[in-house]
Parts: sequence; C-alpha cells; structure tokens
Amino acid sequence: MFEKIQHMGYLTPDLDRAVAWFEESFGAVNAGGGPLGKGYAMPSGGRNAYMRFGNAEAELLEPEDKSGLSTEILTMHHVGYVVADIHKAIDDLTARGFKFASDKPNVNVLGQTLLYFDSTTTNGVKMHITQLPGEPLEGNNGLEIERIVHAGYRVKDLEEAIKWYVDNFDGQHLGGGPSRSGGRNAFVNFGQVQVELIEPGDPSTMGADHAMDHVGYVVGDIPSCIGECESHGLKFVSDTPNTNSVGQQVLYFETDTSMGSRMHLTRLPD
Repeated sequence: MFEKIQHMGYLTPDLDRAVAWFEESFGAVNAGGGPLGKGYAMPSGGRNAYMRFGNAEAELLEPEDKSGLSTEILTMHHVGYVVADIHKAIDDLTARGFKFASDKPNVNVLGQTLLYFDSTTTNGVKMHITQLPGEPLEGNNGLEIERIVHAGYRVKDLEEAIKWYVDNFDGQHLGGGPSRSGGRNAFVNFGQVQVELIEPGDPSTMGADHAMDHVGYVVGDIPSCIGECESHGLKFVSDTPNTNSVGQQVLYFETDTSMGSRMHLTRLPD
C-alpha cells in the first residue's frame, strides 16, 4: 500500500533557523510553505516549509503557540507515507479499523494531497498518507540522499509493536536483536517502506507506548559521503559505519551537529 516515505515532519520553535540548518548542512532547497491555519497537525496554527535535498524531503512546522514546545530546533513530529490513490487507501485503511483526523484530504502548497490518521489508532504517533501530484518537483539538490529508508520508534513492548505492524499493515518482520543503546530492536517492512522499533533497556522510563526516535537516510556509499557532510559542519559518532542485523550499514550524526535530532546515513545491502 505504501510506496515510500515522502518526508519526516519536524516541529521547530524557529522556522527560519531550521530552514537555514537544512540549507547549510544538507544543501537543501526551500520548496515552499507559508501560513497554516488551525488544524490537527498544528492546533494553534503557525507556518511551515518543505525542504528538499537529494530525493528526500522534510517538513518543518513552527506553531503559533510555542508553550510546551521543546527548545531543540528539530523535534520529530510525523511521517508522511506515499500512496498511489489516496481515496482507495482511505477506504482500505478504514476497513482495517483505522480512523482519520478529518473527513477528507487537503492539498498542500506543493500540490500533495494528504490526510492524517487519527493518532488514537496509530499508537499515539502522528502519520499521514500522501498522494503526490502528477508533475514532480524538479531537481536534486544538496546531499545525494536516495530516499528515507525508515522512521525509528522507541516502544515499550517490542513483540507487541512488531505484531501491530504485521497485523495492521501486512508487515514482514525482517529480524533484529540487541541494540547499541542496551535494549532490543526489530525491523518491519510493509509495502515498500520500513520501520525500526527500539525497546530500551528499561521500558518503564518511557512515558508513551511509542515515541519517534530517528530517521534513516539512504546514500549510495557512506565513506564517500562523509567528507561532504563534514564540509557542511556535520560530524559523526564514529569514523566508520556499523552493520545492523538486517545487513544495512549505518552511521549516525553527532546530535550536537544535527540540531539535537537523531539521524543516520544508511547503505542498503546489495
């Protein structure tokens, strides 16, 4: 059902600074945005911008009401999944028991038609389905990001989370094991997208059953990308990538150079 991850969405207290970070660090281009009325994604209203780099996209959202908002410039907010036909997808997902935050989709400034799930049916996390316009935006800019491989979530119960994706999205559990943070993880594919689920060593420290943790960006070759990233002020947690339990090479950015937000480069297995 899901063809790819269109973008990761981030809340920010300073839209101009967040836009500048993507421009400076990823060589991104501001593809558009503007004022946003009150709605599910931003109850107080506010403004947004869509940043494009390589073949990937990020949506930045600055709410009008910043009370309770993290002081971090980038806080993960939602993930947008692409579907070929949004109305058919709505019917299929409704039949599976999902609910939506509105009666009908809306069209954003980029011509994308989208509809948010009601998060009470998605483990309390925000996500939306997106149908892209017939004419894609032109140009690849900045870092040569091929796509977003997965969104990562911290979960209280790994087996329960795996089962949820398998049962609700016809997912395929690829594998997993001990995580570098001291807990356990698992990878689940559904449609043509993936999710990484991470159970911390002490799940009782989590306030919610699911919480957004990181995003993985696919590149053709990590070592050749390191120099370009470092020339833009980005740093990494290690000199070389590690290989995870499903054969993906992974290298995380140092969060003090990525506005406090967890991101990694990924080289997919051949």
